[in-house]
Amino acid sequence: MLIENEFDVAAQPAQVYELMLDPERVATCMPGAEVTGKNDDGSYDAQATVKLGPVKMTYKGTVSIVESDPEARTASMLAKGSETRGQGTAQATLRMAVAEHEGGSHVTVAADMLITGRVAQMGRGVMQDVARRMIGQMAQNMEALLAGGDQPKGSDAVSAGSLLGSVVADRAKRLFGSGQ
Repeated sequence: MLIENEFDVAAQPAQVYELMLDPERVATCMPGAEVTGKNDDGSYDAQATVKLGPVKMTYKGTVSIVESDPEARTASMLAKGSETRGQGTAQATLRMAVAEHEGGSHVTVAADMLITGRVAQMGRGVMQDVARRMIGQMAQNMEALLAGGDQPKGSDAVSAGSLLGSVVADRAKRLFGSGQ
Protein backbone atom coordinates (compact mmCIF):
# COMPACT_ATOMS: atom_id res chain seq x y z
CA MET A 1 0.00 0.00 0.00
CA LEU A 2 1.39 3.38 -1.02
CA ILE A 3 0.63 6.33 1.24
CA GLU A 4 1.69 9.75 0.01
CA ASN A 5 1.75 12.88 2.15
CA GLU A 6 3.07 16.38 1.89
CA PHE A 7 3.37 19.27 4.28
CA ASP A 8 4.96 22.68 4.68
CA VAL A 9 7.31 23.68 7.48
CA ALA A 10 8.35 27.24 8.32
CA ALA A 11 12.07 26.39 8.37
CA GLN A 12 14.89 26.41 5.85
CA PRO A 13 15.13 23.30 3.59
CA ALA A 14 18.66 22.48 4.78
CA GLN A 15 17.46 22.42 8.43
CA VAL A 16 14.41 20.29 7.60
CA TYR A 17 16.50 17.85 5.53
CA GLU A 18 19.06 17.52 8.32
CA LEU A 19 16.29 16.79 10.82
CA MET A 20 14.61 14.23 8.54
CA LEU A 21 17.92 12.31 8.33
CA ASP A 22 18.30 12.18 12.12
CA PRO A 23 16.07 9.31 13.32
CA GLU A 24 16.80 10.09 16.97
CA ARG A 25 15.50 13.67 16.65
CA VAL A 26 12.66 13.02 14.22
CA ALA A 27 11.32 10.23 16.46
CA THR A 28 10.66 12.87 19.14
CA CYS A 29 8.24 14.49 16.68
CA MET A 30 6.12 11.34 16.34
CA PRO A 31 3.96 10.43 19.34
CA GLY A 32 4.64 6.86 20.39
CA ALA A 33 7.92 6.56 18.46
CA GLU A 34 11.28 6.13 20.12
CA VAL A 35 14.78 5.32 18.96
CA THR A 36 16.28 2.92 21.48
CA GLY A 37 19.81 2.52 20.12
CA LYS A 38 22.24 2.90 17.25
CA ASN A 39 23.83 -0.11 15.59
CA ASP A 40 27.34 -0.48 14.11
CA ASP A 41 25.87 -0.77 10.59
CA GLY A 42 24.30 2.71 10.88
CA SER A 43 20.77 1.45 11.49
CA TYR A 44 18.76 2.37 14.56
CA ASP A 45 16.72 0.19 16.90
CA ALA A 46 13.30 1.72 17.31
CA GLN A 47 9.85 1.10 18.64
CA ALA A 48 6.43 2.60 18.05
CA THR A 49 3.34 2.20 20.18
CA VAL A 50 -0.13 2.47 18.65
CA LYS A 51 -3.30 2.58 20.70
CA LEU A 52 -6.40 1.41 18.85
CA GLY A 53 -9.35 1.83 21.19
CA PRO A 54 -8.60 -0.29 24.27
CA VAL A 55 -5.87 -2.27 22.47
CA LYS A 56 -2.28 -1.07 22.69
CA MET A 57 0.27 -2.50 20.25
CA THR A 58 4.02 -1.97 20.35
CA TYR A 59 6.19 -2.63 17.32
CA LYS A 60 9.94 -3.12 17.72
CA GLY A 61 12.35 -3.09 14.83
CA THR A 62 14.90 -1.05 12.95
CA VAL A 63 15.12 2.10 10.87
CA SER A 64 17.93 2.70 8.40
CA ILE A 65 18.77 5.33 5.82
CA VAL A 66 19.37 3.41 2.61
CA GLU A 67 20.00 6.32 0.26
CA SER A 68 20.50 10.07 0.54
CA ASP A 69 21.30 12.90 -1.84
CA PRO A 70 22.06 16.08 0.15
CA GLU A 71 22.30 18.21 -2.99
CA ALA A 72 18.79 17.25 -4.15
CA ARG A 73 17.60 16.93 -0.50
CA THR A 74 16.09 13.49 -1.11
CA ALA A 75 16.44 10.29 0.89
CA SER A 76 15.05 6.79 1.29
CA MET A 77 14.65 4.93 4.56
CA LEU A 78 13.64 1.42 5.45
CA ALA A 79 11.67 0.78 8.62
CA LYS A 80 10.57 -2.67 9.72
CA GLY A 81 9.24 -4.12 12.90
CA SER A 82 7.12 -6.75 14.57
CA GLU A 83 4.47 -6.56 17.25
CA THR A 84 5.95 -7.38 20.64
CA ARG A 85 2.75 -9.25 21.50
CA GLY A 86 1.02 -10.75 18.55
CA GLN A 87 2.00 -11.69 15.06
CA GLY A 88 1.60 -8.40 13.23
CA THR A 89 4.42 -6.91 11.20
CA ALA A 90 5.06 -3.60 9.52
CA GLN A 91 7.56 -2.68 6.85
CA ALA A 92 7.83 0.64 5.06
CA THR A 93 10.13 2.08 2.45
CA LEU A 94 9.95 5.83 2.87
CA ARG A 95 11.02 8.24 0.18
CA MET A 96 11.20 11.90 1.08
CA ALA A 97 12.13 15.14 -0.60
CA VAL A 98 12.53 18.63 0.84
CA ALA A 99 12.14 21.68 -1.42
CA GLU A 100 12.18 25.41 -0.81
CA HIS A 101 8.68 26.88 -0.68
CA GLU A 102 7.61 30.46 0.17
CA GLY A 103 10.49 31.11 2.56
CA GLY A 104 10.16 27.72 4.21
CA SER A 105 10.12 24.09 3.11
CA HIS A 106 7.75 21.78 1.33
CA VAL A 107 8.20 18.11 2.27
CA THR A 108 6.84 15.17 0.31
CA VAL A 109 6.84 11.71 1.83
CA ALA A 110 5.83 8.49 0.09
CA ALA A 111 5.60 5.35 2.19
CA ASP A 112 5.29 1.99 0.49
CA MET A 113 3.92 -0.11 3.35
CA LEU A 114 3.29 -3.76 3.98
CA ILE A 115 1.31 -4.35 7.17
CA THR A 116 -0.02 -7.58 8.60
CA GLY A 117 -2.00 -8.34 11.75
CA ARG A 118 -4.70 -6.42 13.58
CA VAL A 119 -3.80 -2.98 12.22
CA ALA A 120 -4.14 -4.22 8.63
CA GLN A 121 -7.79 -5.06 9.29
CA MET A 122 -8.67 -1.33 9.48
CA GLY A 123 -8.65 -1.11 5.69
CA ARG A 124 -6.61 0.93 3.27
CA GLY A 125 -8.72 4.11 3.17
CA VAL A 126 -8.89 4.46 6.94
CA MET A 127 -5.17 3.66 7.28
CA GLN A 128 -4.35 6.38 4.72
CA ASP A 129 -6.45 8.96 6.58
CA VAL A 130 -4.89 8.02 9.93
CA ALA A 131 -1.40 8.22 8.37
CA ARG A 132 -2.16 11.70 6.97
CA ARG A 133 -3.20 12.93 10.40
CA MET A 134 -0.12 11.38 12.02
CA ILE A 135 2.11 13.09 9.41
CA GLY A 136 0.30 16.36 10.14
CA GLN A 137 1.07 15.95 13.84
CA MET A 138 4.69 15.17 13.02
CA ALA A 139 4.94 18.28 10.79
CA GLN A 140 3.64 20.53 13.60
CA ASN A 141 6.12 19.02 16.06
CA MET A 142 8.99 19.35 13.57
CA GLU A 143 8.15 22.99 13.00
CA ALA A 144 8.08 23.62 16.76
CA LEU A 145 11.39 21.80 17.21
CA LEU A 146 13.07 23.76 14.40
CA ALA A 147 11.61 27.10 15.51
CA GLY A 148 12.37 26.88 19.20
CA GLY A 149 14.88 24.11 19.50
CA ASP A 150 12.83 22.37 22.21
CA GLN A 151 12.15 18.67 21.93
CA PRO A 152 8.40 18.11 21.43
CA LYS A 153 6.56 16.54 24.32
CA GLY A 154 4.55 13.76 22.75
CA SER A 155 2.35 11.14 24.28
CA ASP A 156 3.61 7.64 24.89
CA ALA A 157 1.49 6.20 22.09
CA VAL A 158 -0.04 7.13 18.79
CA SER A 159 -3.70 7.09 19.70
CA ALA A 160 -5.17 5.66 16.55
CA GLY A 161 -8.46 5.38 18.41
CA SER A 162 -8.91 9.14 18.69
CA LEU A 163 -7.45 9.65 15.22
CA LEU A 164 -9.76 6.94 13.94
CA GLY A 165 -12.79 8.67 15.48
CA SER A 166 -12.03 11.94 13.70
CA VAL A 167 -11.28 10.07 10.46
CA VAL A 168 -14.67 8.32 10.62
CA ALA A 169 -16.39 11.67 11.31
CA ASP A 170 -14.62 13.28 8.33
CA ARG A 171 -15.59 10.37 6.07
CA ALA A 172 -19.22 10.63 7.19
CA LYS A 173 -19.24 14.37 6.40
CA ARG A 174 -17.87 13.67 2.92
CA LEU A 175 -20.46 10.95 2.30
CA PHE A 176 -23.51 12.68 3.70
CA GLY A 177 -22.56 16.37 3.43
CA SER A 178 -21.90 18.69 6.33
CA GLY A 179 -24.84 21.03 5.82
CA GLN A 180 -27.70 18.52 6.19
